[in-house]
Amino acid sequence: MIHALNKRILQYGVTMQAIPSNPARDVVLPRNTQKAKRQKVKHFENQELKKFLAYLDNLDSDRYRYYYETTLYKFLLATGCRINEALALSWSDIDLDNAVVHVTKTLNRDLEINNPKSKASYRDIDIDQATVSMLKQYKLRQTKEAWKIGQRESVVFSDFIHEYPSSSRLKKRLQTHFKRADVPNIGFHGFRHTHASLLLNSGIPYKELQYRLGHSTLSMTMDIYSHLSKENAKKSSIILRNCTKSTIGGANLKINISRQSKNPIAKIQ
Repeated sequence: MIHALNKRILQYGVTMQAIPSNPARDVVLPRNTQKAKRQKVKHFENQELKKFLAYLDNLDSDRYRYYYETTLYKFLLATGCRINEALALSWSDIDLDNAVVHVTKTLNRDLEINNPKSKASYRDIDIDQATVSMLKQYKLRQTKEAWKIGQRESVVFSDFIHEYPSSSRLKKRLQTHFKRADVPNIGFHGFRHTHASLLLNSGIPYKELQYRLGHSTLSMTMDIYSHLSKENAKKSSIILRNCTKSTIGGANLKINISRQSKNPIAKIQ
C-alpha cells in the first residue's frame, strides 16, 4: 500500500516535470510471506463425509426443499463444480444420455450469467450412472413441483422464485445443515475440495484433476492440493474401504478412474 502511494506521488512528479522518471516503477516488492501461506483447505475427512451423507439421507425427502438441497449438495460432491457454476446450469447443459455436464457459464453476484472464471473453466465433466439416476429423478420431481405453480423450469437448481438462485441465501441453509449434522462448516467450496481429495485418494494424476476442476494451470492445482496428497498417502490403503458404506446418488461411495477416455471419470457410486 505504501509502495503504491509512493509510486503515484512520484509519477505525479514526472507529470509535473519535477523529476525525469519514476524510480518506484523499477522496485520489485518481496513476496508477502503471510499472504503466500495458504490457509488449510477445508474439506470433509472420510468419517465426516459419511456422517453428512447419512444425515442427508435421513432428511424428509417429501419436503421439496430438503430434496432440492440434498440433490444440490450431492451434485457438488460428485462433480467438483464451483457453486455458481452449478447454479448457472440449465438442463440443456447436462447430457443425461452420455453422462456429461457441460460447464460453459457461471453466475455472478447480481445473479446474472457470465462467462466462466477462465478459459480452463470451460470443460466437460463426466458423471457416473448413480448421479445420472439422481438427476433424472430430481428433474421429474422438479417438473411436478413447477406444474403446481404453473411454471416450467429450464434452470437445474431453480428455486421457483428467482430466475437463478442466490448462493448467499443457500449458504445460510447449508450452515444450518452442517450444524444439525454435527460436521465442520466447510462451505460450498469445501464440497469441491472434498471431491478433489477423493480423487487424489484414488490415484488420479494432477493433470487430470486440473482439467476436471477447471484450473488454469497445473501449478495452481498442485499448490492447493499437494499437501492433501501427502496427508492422504498415510491412509490411502484404508480410506476407500471405509467409504463404501456412504451414499451419494443412492448407492455406495467408491471412486473409479477411467483412463480410457480423454477426461477423468470420477464415479461416485
